[in-house]
Amino acid sequence: MRDKKKGNRILICGIVLSICLFVLAGGVILHLSETFIRSGIADMAGAVGIAAPEQLGGVMHLYKSGDGLRDAGEEILRQYGYGRGVYSFAPAWFGAAAYAIPFGMLLIMLFSFGLYWRHRTKEAEKRTAALSGYLDRIMEGQYDTLMQHDTGSELEDSIYKAVVLLREEREQAQRAKKNLADNMADLSHQLKTPAASIGLTLSLLKKKAWDEETKEDIGRMEGQVSRLQQLVGSMLTLSRLDAGVLELEEKEFDLEEMLVDAVQPFVRQMEEKGICFGIRGADGISLSGDFGWCSEAFGNIIKNCVEHTPEQGNISIACRDNPIYTEIVIQDSGRGFDEADLPHLFERFYRGAGFSKDSAGIGLALAKSIIEKENGTVTAKNTETGGAGFYIKFYHCH
Repeated sequence: MRDKKKGNRILICGIVLSICLFVLAGGVILHLSETFIRSGIADMAGAVGIAAPEQLGGVMHLYKSGDGLRDAGEEILRQYGYGRGVYSFAPAWFGAAAYAIPFGMLLIMLFSFGLYWRHRTKEAEKRTAALSGYLDRIMEGQYDTLMQHDTGSELEDSIYKAVVLLREEREQAQRAKKNLADNMADLSHQLKTPAASIGLTLSLLKKKAWDEETKEDIGRMEGQVSRLQQLVGSMLTLSRLDAGVLELEEKEFDLEEMLVDAVQPFVRQMEEKGICFGIRGADGISLSGDFGWCSEAFGNIIKNCVEHTPEQGNISIACRDNPIYTEIVIQDSGRGFDEADLPHLFERFYRGAGFSKDSAGIGLALAKSIIEKENGTVTAKNTETGGAGFYIKFYHCH
């Protein structure tokens, strides 16, 4: 506000100074003009009085009447070499001053406007830099750092109001996510106890002498209880990821070791289906992150591949490293994805046309959330041979 008033004062002072000089110069020029004209008339009257004193009275009477004298006078002046532009009564500097004074006033006004414009430009640059810095601090989460506020800045007023509103909405969203995570934790703990109890009961029942059909029913029930426990655990993990309360370690680990750990739970299933599995290019590559949660994420992706790969099929993991990122490509020889399913593969509880009826649709969503939390990306598309392909990148810069 102070800088804006300073700029206005510069412009107003320049205008006032120009007006004052204009009035003063006009008065001086008017006074000098009257003086020079009177001196010229006095010189002419003196010349007539000396040359023809007897005609002086008639000349002065005729001059006062003023009838037709100008044209005759102009003709007489031209005859004696006094044409237009020749200031016979005024000194030589008077004509130059008559042009110089208005030109000087114009220069003063232009100079004042130039100073004002330069001041406004610097002020605009300063305010733009301050606004840019303020927005950068907002992006970093420093909502308590406020700009110098003035009543003349409608833009800053609007930004400040928007920032306050966004801060309140963000805080409300964070509280809601935290409450959801707490509720999911309570719910999972409440479900785990009865699920464990049911599982134990089924295990005891299975040991009794039942017929084969009953044993099969008990086995299916055990599978459903196990699936329920896994689903509760996955939902709890997702809610903690959303709320930002899931703590991830930041330690360097061997990529090949992590991949072997991720595939270990599915080795028996792959052997039963005769699936050929291989890891290429992971030797000597290290990643920085949480070993356990990365293994969990890759395990969910590998589980999807195992479920959709036919017997005697193959699953491959290829790795490559460069200064920018580490890429892991997981491919299988299954039927691939339907084109309609590709945009929704990583959505929670989404079950496409080729998904198993027992699938909850949460494994890939959990994998994506963990990988993104570890500064990575994951995408999926069909391979050239028709199978499914998952493309994971972990970026080295944090």
